[in-house]
Amino acid sequence: MAHITINQYLQQVSECIENRDGPFCAELLSFRHPHVANPRLQLQNPEEKCQQILEPPYDEMVAAHLRCTYEVANHNFIEAYRYQTLVVQYPFNCVHSRSTC
Repeated sequence: MAHITINQYLQQVSECIENRDGPFCAELLSFRHPHVANPRLQLQNPEEKCQQILEPPYDEMVAAHLRCTYEVANHNFIEAYRYQTLVVQYPFNCVHSRSTC
């Protein structure tokens, strides 16, 4: 896969959300997709970029995932685990809080 830009990645995520394509969205938020090796997406502070393209609460989920890829690239595995745990737990927390996620 070519090294896509942060804007291209976020646009893919946005389209998945709009099209309700859960399986592809899940792939884009996993470590099985090739984007995790892309240095352009390994951002220490992705929040602002995510907020520009994605609506809440998805901006926070994706920012946590991108921060996780940054931490993995820098061998900070405890921090990476913490960020990816936020991503994985987010849908569960939405269901139990009965919010409009």
